[in-house]
Amino acid sequence: MGKDLRKKILYAVLNWGLGHSTRSLPIIRELIKNNEVVILSTGRSLMLLKSEFPEIEVIDYPDYSIKYVNNANFLFLSLAFQLPKILLGLWKENSFTDRLVKEKNIDIIISDNRYGVYSKGIPSYLITHQLKFKLPAVLKWFEFLSEYFNKFYFSKFKKILIPDLEGEPNFSGELSHEFSLIDRSKLEYIGLLSDTMNCESLSSDYLVLISGPEPQRTNFEKIISEQIKHIEGKKTVILGKTEINSYESNNDIEYYSHLPRNKISGMIKGAGMIISRPGYSTVMEIAAMGKKALFIPTPGQTEQEYLARYYKKNKLFHYVTQKDLNLKTDIHEAQKYDEIPKQKVNDIGNIIKLIMEN
Repeated sequence: MGKDLRKKILYAVLNWGLGHSTRSLPIIRELIKNNEVVILSTGRSLMLLKSEFPEIEVIDYPDYSIKYVNNANFLFLSLAFQLPKILLGLWKENSFTDRLVKEKNIDIIISDNRYGVYSKGIPSYLITHQLKFKLPAVLKWFEFLSEYFNKFYFSKFKKILIPDLEGEPNFSGELSHEFSLIDRSKLEYIGLLSDTMNCESLSSDYLVLISGPEPQRTNFEKIISEQIKHIEGKKTVILGKTEINSYESNNDIEYYSHLPRNKISGMIKGAGMIISRPGYSTVMEIAAMGKKALFIPTPGQTEQEYLARYYKKNKLFHYVTQKDLNLKTDIHEAQKYDEIPKQKVNDIGNIIKLIMEN
């Protein structure tokens, strides 16, 4: 009898918006063809993954329970004060992972941005596009400290899988291409990931994707709901609330609490313009389709603020801050940008080969 090549894989996903879960979908879909996958996540991300893979065993384990503040000016300070709790959460997460590996006979770990989900005894892989963390401008000179943090945790993983292109052009900029302390031999650029390819096009003039951590997700929803009434054309708003199932139609605006991924993919494919946060996974989906976009970064979330500036500087997409958003004016500005070329995505065969053969 031949050797059983099936592996039992623990796939962990951070619950920070829905981007980490959506970009993991094409990888998980390929893995389950020949392996047994156990998913570990929490919150809205877990809800999405359960809806997409109802047959897979899921484990609800909290991540770092980061609390956000309404005043974006104090967000970084708030995160700094929470650092001891975050570090304790990472330690607890790793202890839980070690127990889980033994109880479930796990062979391989893949973790999308959950730094504590690794085990010394088995191959562990971390998916991230942030080799360093962006800090507010007044603290920019301290960004190198985040490389020390990453260097320590990256050492726990066999490989760091970066969902971006290695050369130029790329979509993560300094986040995954400018560093000095990280061991380059641990890095693998795996190309862009997107779950928007094989779907039926669903047309609209504007598709608005509301996402991100609270309370800013709700703040964004309120601003959009007020301003979008004054925009002509067919508009679809997806609220990113996986915990409820609601639909409302108001003249030429449709509001969905949440939709299955194939429907959202079809809407992205058929939209004239995307209006959303510049969350990196959303950017990859837009790039896959070659769409125009207007980005409104989450206030105080330095990664999104950096990416928005990076895209505008490179004449890819227009952006505006949430407090300055004027949809009518900013849509007009975003229309001036050329559509970007559709990007090649989902080199899943090579990703699976890298994970299974190392």
